[in-house]
Formats: sequence, C-alpha cells, structure tokens
Amino acid sequence: AVHAGAAGARARATVRVSSRVRVGVDVGRTARAVLVVRRGRGRGAGVARASASEDDVDGRETMTSTSTAVLEVEKEVADADAVVARADKTKVIVEQVPSSGASTREIATVSATLVALAGAVTAAGGPSEALVATTDAIAGVARGLVENHAPGVGGIIEDSFLGLLTVGTVYALWRSSVIPRPIGNPIVRKSRTPASWIHVVSGAGGLAMALYGVGLERIYRESPGWTWMWVSSAMFMANALSYGPLMSIFKASKEGKYAMQLGYSFVASFQGVVWIAWSAQPDAPDWMFWAVMPYWYFSLAKLWESTEFVLALTPPPEDKESVWAKMTSGSRIRLGRMTPDAATLTYVGLNAAAAVFDNCYMGLYTLLGPEQFWHTSQMFNDSDFHLRLIKGTTGSLTVALLIFISTLGWRKQMPMKYAIWLNVILGSVGPWIVLFWHKLLDPSENWFPQFVFDPAYDYHAFLNPAQQLFK
Repeated sequence: AVHAGAAGARARATVRVSSRVRVGVDVGRTARAVLVVRRGRGRGAGVARASASEDDVDGRETMTSTSTAVLEVEKEVADADAVVARADKTKVIVEQVPSSGASTREIATVSATLVALAGAVTAAGGPSEALVATTDAIAGVARGLVENHAPGVGGIIEDSFLGLLTVGTVYALWRSSVIPRPIGNPIVRKSRTPASWIHVVSGAGGLAMALYGVGLERIYRESPGWTWMWVSSAMFMANALSYGPLMSIFKASKEGKYAMQLGYSFVASFQGVVWIAWSAQPDAPDWMFWAVMPYWYFSLAKLWESTEFVLALTPPPEDKESVWAKMTSGSRIRLGRMTPDAATLTYVGLNAAAAVFDNCYMGLYTLLGPEQFWHTSQMFNDSDFHLRLIKGTTGSLTVALLIFISTLGWRKQMPMKYAIWLNVILGSVGPWIVLFWHKLLDPSENWFPQFVFDPAYDYHAFLNPAQQLFK
C-alpha cells in the first residue's frame, strides 16, 4: 500500500508538470521556451530549466510560473521517493507481522502438538503417571547438574559456556523455519528451493542432535552412541554443503559472505575431528581411518580462507607492483574493506590459529593412525579421551550457531553489535574452550595430549609400519 501511494503521487506529479509545461510553451507569441529535463538520483525526479526571449516580458513571466510549478512538482516527487525509501527500509518488519487471526497452518500446528502431548500422556499410563514421570525427569536433570558440576573455576567456565550455548541453540531452533508458529517464531524465508529446505532441516537437526549430546555429557557425564554419531555428522555435513545456492540472496557485505564460507568450512572440518575421535572406539570399523581423509579438503580450505582474512587486514604496501602487494590485493578485493577493530582482530587471529592447529592435528592423525594418535590420551588423560566423542560435534554446534546468529544480524532481526560479539565468543573463543574442555574438568591433564608422546611406546608410521618414529 505504501509503494502504491508513492507511485500514485509520482504519477500525479508527472501529469501536473506535463500540463503546466505545455501551457508555458503555448502562451506568448514571441516567447521561446526550452525545457531541459535531467534525470537525477531520485526516481523520475527532474530539474527544469526555462529561458525566454528578453524582448517579451509576458513570455518570461509565463516561463517563470512554469519553473515554479516544476519545482513544486519536484518536491512532491522527492516526498514520494522518501515514502518509498521508508517502505523499503521497513519491508522486512512488515513482512513478519503476523496476522491477527490464526491461520490454518497455526491451527494445525497447535492441534498436532496437543495430539502428540495426549499420546505421550496416554503412553505414560495417564495424567498422574505422566506428571510423576515428568517430575522425576526434571529432578534427575537437576540432580545431575549439581552432582556432576566440575570443581573450581573450570566448572564455572564450563557451565557458563555450555549455558550460553544451550540458550543460543534453543533460541536458534525457536527462530528456525522447522518450528512453525505459534510455537516457534521463524524468520521469513527468502528461498523455497530443495537446497534451502535441506539446509534448514539439516541445520535444525544438527543443532538439536548436538544439544542432546552436550546435555548428556554435562548432566550425566555420559557419551552418546553410534546412532547419534552417524545422524549428527550427516546433519552437519548436509548443512555445510547446502548453503551455496543461498549465497546469491544473502544480503551481506563481502566480508560477511566470506565469513559464512569460512564458518561452514569449520563446520565440515570439525566433522573430520568427529570421525578421528570415533575411529578409536573398540568397535570402530577399520575403514574409518580412510573415511577421515576427504576431510583434508575442508581443513585446507579453512586454512586458506583464514589466511585471506589476515592478508586483507594487512596495510596496503606503498609499492603496488611488489610481490606482497600482488599477494594481498586479491584478498582485499574478495573481502572488501575491513575495519581492524578489537572484535575483527580477535575473530581473525583466533580463527587463523585454530586453522593451523587443526591441520597439524589432521597431519599427525594421518601419520599415526587411530591407536597411536590416541595412545597418550587413553593412557594418561582420562577426561580428554572421554570428551573426544563429543568435542568435534560441540565445535560444529558453536560455529553453526554463530552463523545463524550472524544471519539474524544481517537481516536486522538482532542488533548487529550483539551478533558481532556473539560471533567472537561462540565462533572464535568457543572452539578453543571445547578443545581445552578436558582441562576444565581435570587441570592436571596435558593441554595437547595428542602431541605428547609416550617415550615407552613404540611409534611407527601408520601407512608404513616398518618406519619407526621418534627414536
């Protein structure tokens, strides 16, 4: 309606200027009028210039009135353009205002939820039994949170980080398109293609599966099983591989789009970490070692993409023809202008360090294989060996969550200043907290157990057992 009103105002203005100019040209026997219309930056705005013969006063007066009319019309057109600009600015907000009445889909959602709840109550044996079961479950969760709280500062850091992660994940699921209104509050989707559906469903599924694993670890200090591993890994990989077609409609800066690409490289490469961890399980299939090797692609991709951010932030060299200038120019073009503020420097620095470490991690695993790679952890670092089954998935959760929060920021669904700092906490600091999670539970364990070698253990290259290492 706003756009229609603006268009109508512009049309009326055009009619008035046409009629008044025509009158100005016709009146006056010796008047010579020349109307020059230039297109300006506004939509259809014009600037009128009139000239008349010096020997015909009536003609000049006529053209003066014509110019005045044109100026009045220009003001009306500018006002109409301002209305359109305001409409464009508030378009997303208007799109998301729900209708006052419940839609058919909302009624169906509530009905299905009530049916599911009724089925759960019936399966529990009735309302009283369901209430008892629910109460016992809540009491069990509360008891587990208290009894399994890590001592000291490590426990405070663990609970603070996992609490933020839990709240953020629940909020992201609430805003996801997978949970419709009125239970959820999904953001307006701009694409309905099969790829977008895969991306949305796998993203929500990955977040939910990861949150289940984190809760199981924190509440009961237990690890999930193989089914959870296969499903959660498949969800995160599908989510990381299906974002490409959506980039064309993602309204963000060059830096923002490249940051999303880097984020999904981290999500995918962390699934390689998941497979590395589970390959050391006693019942793991032998082929899991080889299944890890394709993740080298994502590990190297995030190393290069992190390096691009570092190169884009370096000061432009004075010599434009130098080798360094040519090396960094491409990164500046791809990422655009970046502001080296505290949040950006923290984000870039920690991501680059994480990419370097993860590639060293992959390299050592490729050299040693599952058993030798995890030997020190298994023998001397119990917490690390236990947490390895959940660390990689938790890393994917932190990065996937920050990507969704960044999307909310770019779409003006959340203040960008909050999105930026949550990006730093979850996406840059978060993976390091996950990496050192075992130190929060037991400060006596090694910082990097996989890089600490047991002198009493006989290490050999995994692909060439005849090659003895570290002797």
